[in-house]
Order: sequence, then structure tokens, then C-alpha cells
Amino acid sequence: MKRALRFLVVMVALVAFAGATVAMAATEFYVVKDAQGKMAVVDKKPEDPKSMVKGPFKTKEEAEKALKAVPPAGK
Repeated sequence: MKRALRFLVVMVALVAFAGATVAMAATEFYVVKDAQGKMAVVDKKPEDPKSMVKGPFKTKEEAEKALKAVPPAGK
């Protein structure tokens, strides 16, 4: 019985750790521009640093506000 309880506690701890890791992974948001010039908010750091316009932001709302503040291309 003790062995089953210990196994259950370890499994619950592993699931909790995995859930926390996933939640922490998407804590930064970036404003990026693609090859066609379209701007968007993404939750992963772009591989090409030239495509990043602004960031990182702690919340998606902050990134969307910054996206709206970026002047259109050509102005």
C-alpha cells in the first residue's frame, strides 16, 4: 500500500511540474513582421532577429497594444 501511495504522489508531482513548465513557456510575446510585411503577435521568439519588431512583452495584451502603436510601413 505504501508503495502505491508513493507512486501516486510521484506521478501527481510529475504532472504538476509538466503543467507548470508548459504554462511558463508562453510567458513572453513578441511583435513580428513576416516576409510580406504583415505584423502579428506571437508567443515564441522568432528565429530571425530581423523579423522581430518589438518585445518581449509579459502579456499578450501588452504586445497587442504595441502592435497597434507601430506605424504602418512606408510612413
